Amino acid sequence: MVKVVVFLAAAAGALNFGSKPTTAGTTPAAFKPAFGNPAQIAQRAAARLAKQEECKKDLIPTPGRFLFAFGRPDVLAARQAERCAKWEWSSEFLAKARPDKAGVGNYGAGDYFDDGLTVLERNQIASGKESFLTGGAKAAYRARTGQF
Repeated sequence: MVKVVVFLAAAAGALNFGSKPTTAGTTPAAFKPAFGNPAQIAQRAAARLAKQEECKKDLIPTPGRFLFAFGRPDVLAARQAERCAKWEWSSEFLAKARPDKAGVGNYGAGDYFDDGLTVLERNQIASGKESFLTGGAKAAYRARTGQF
């Protein structure tokens, strides 16, 4: 019976029933509430933002095509520009395709006409070698020389 009483006394002493904890006053200031102290609240908010920016600087930014863009007109406009870029004609292309409309820039080649002939066939027609021509090239040669 004496052992039980000693055991209960030791247990009650270890749990400190009814007395203040011995760790009171060792709580860090960062964990104490800051109600009614706007300066401390602002300081904590600034520290949080600084920590977030520190973490974000090491991250790779998400490309616009993978962002959730609902309500983000800037991202939507960038996506649309990326999609439409392939359909835009460059000024160099227009100058070569339509030198009469887009100005000079086709390197003095003049107007191009698609007659369906290869470069070799055109050269043979220019040199008068009818025997080397076949099919449409021979017909084109005869039409140009007035044999039809």
